[in-house]
Amino acid sequence: MIFMVTPWISTMKGATNEDNSRIEELDDLTFIEMINSVDVGNTSALIQKFQAKEGKNKLLNSKFDQKNECTIEAFRNKEVLLITIPAHLLFDPNDTELNDNASKYLTYFKRYLKEPDMFRVLLVMHTDNTGSEEYRDILTMDRVNAVFDWFEEAGCNTQYLFSYALGDQMPLKPNNSMENRRDNRRLEIYLVPGKKMVEQAKKGRIAF
Repeated sequence: MIFMVTPWISTMKGATNEDNSRIEELDDLTFIEMINSVDVGNTSALIQKFQAKEGKNKLLNSKFDQKNECTIEAFRNKEVLLITIPAHLLFDPNDTELNDNASKYLTYFKRYLKEPDMFRVLLVMHTDNTGSEEYRDILTMDRVNAVFDWFEEAGCNTQYLFSYALGDQMPLKPNNSMENRRDNRRLEIYLVPGKKMVEQAKKGRIAF
């Protein structure tokens, strides 16, 4: 199953192993390639059911988004969870340091890094079309690296955590109003099934 999107995407930070060196074969993958990096084969139905339950029971019923400002949706044949967090919940305007409230949104995703390759967690940062192209690229790069660093500093295993900066290449809406530009400034977190999840699904049960 291939997810088609603009092909130019660069990886900021990638997988590490126990000695903190890169896992080259994963680090070299683009965002599109990483989305499709694990073939779930005939386990798709069970993974879809597991992911639907994970999104509904673990995220929607948690204190993750009490004001209903974020979205959680099924993606890539309902095998992947896509969580969208507006950038203003994590960063002050034009800032690249996480604000004081950011941790209450990010902390719920630490659990998806506990078992290496149960999930491949993708951090994808977007902005609007304000400022120069260079500014937009640097802004999203610095912001997504700040999120990656938060997980690292929180003691998470970041072996299967990947970050991507997209600038303004994938707007949700036309950048023709303040409201639309606000919606386009966002962090997307993709919870992609890893090889461990597929191995469990082949045995008929996913335990997490």
